[in-house]
Amino acid sequence: MNKSCRVILPAGLILFSLAASALPARRSAAKAVGTPQTQAASSQAAPPPARDERLWKKAQEIHRKAFVVDGHNDITEIMADTGYDLGTPSVGKYHTDLARLGQSGITGQFFSVYIDRKYATSGGSARRALDLIDVIYRAAEKYPNQLTMAYSTADIARAKKQKKVGALLGIEGGHAIENSLPALRNFYRLGVRYMTLTHNNTNDWADSCCDEAKHNGLSDFGKEVVREMNRLGMFVDVSHVSDKTMSDVLDVSTAPVIASHSSARALANHKRNIPDELLRRIAKNGGVVMVNFYPAFIDERVRVAGLERDARLKAQRDALREQFKNEPERLEEELKKLNAANPLPVTPLSVLIDHLDHIAKVAGVEHVGLGSDFDGVPSLPVGMEDVAHLSNITYELLRRGYSERDVMKILGGNLMRAFAEVERVARVSTRTVSGEGSTLRLEPAKK
Repeated sequence: MNKSCRVILPAGLILFSLAASALPARRSAAKAVGTPQTQAASSQAAPPPARDERLWKKAQEIHRKAFVVDGHNDITEIMADTGYDLGTPSVGKYHTDLARLGQSGITGQFFSVYIDRKYATSGGSARRALDLIDVIYRAAEKYPNQLTMAYSTADIARAKKQKKVGALLGIEGGHAIENSLPALRNFYRLGVRYMTLTHNNTNDWADSCCDEAKHNGLSDFGKEVVREMNRLGMFVDVSHVSDKTMSDVLDVSTAPVIASHSSARALANHKRNIPDELLRRIAKNGGVVMVNFYPAFIDERVRVAGLERDARLKAQRDALREQFKNEPERLEEELKKLNAANPLPVTPLSVLIDHLDHIAKVAGVEHVGLGSDFDGVPSLPVGMEDVAHLSNITYELLRRGYSERDVMKILGGNLMRAFAEVERVARVSTRTVSGEGSTLRLEPAKK
């Protein structure tokens, strides 16, 4: 394990850089909607144009050359809770397995360490994070020829050279550190390289996009969390935070930030998405917005239809929750059936590309990337059914006139550039992980 933040950017990556220079609770909502195949029962999308075989061949060549980095995959939670083995084929059930990761061209995959908001009230946030981190280490140890732990840009580059998937870790939900900077440092030691400051719940030091604001953005302790993440060499992730929290992060951070799985609010008016003025600020910061693939976040038609369906089905859902309150698996099954009988519109892949295109135009092509949310959402656009379909994005970007250089930036070059700068800031600012770190703790708010 390379625990040091003093990573020298490999020559191959330098050459590449020069060449390529709200839902109240996501998991409960996702489980209520159904499997990755549910959306196929919805109204039909217009058929895509006939594929240009010459352009498709070029897309495959570029995809193979590129550093492809996905900012957010939630298969981790499924692995921990069901015992799912990543080496087991799961087409039609999950979005991710080792075979399809191999087909995807992914060089670096951030696996989400998602901490449900219930742990913020019941306790055990840090323990839950440790459990999820462990399942990725177990997979990497079991399948060393396909998966390797990655902690740095150098490790991602090494994984590509070895034709393996570099497994990275990102905590989703800042309550995981239980208000302790020493806990944050220990997560860094375990390989965590980003932390989403909130999930859909406001915590004791940062306001969420989808919950009551309590701190007017970041509290003083929240600002200290950002500074410590900069010092360590950990991305500050602004997906899920409120606009004011995001603005405060950009005021404080001396290193590039990421939005690991967020899209453009100008195209889909969801609180999870980022308004243009903050897209421009992220660009000035040197950061990267990694676009989420979930139709309810990127397709305004689906977002509105979903709200209408929620209102229409509320009484039936409440009745099911009461009827099966002691049978969670049966409740999930019945909710899936209800939603399947009331499908939402289908989202074409072009809508996803629209978000990449919009962010590239507003923030600059150097500040957009991919943040799928695979296996954290119940449906995906047509043509993006699982990880194996990622090269369709490469093809569609070429079809819209993006150059090879810019396509390679979007696929992962931008993330690699920002990650290298995060590492540089950490090398400048720190000599030891704990010795120079703050011991500040925040007492949890009384419930």
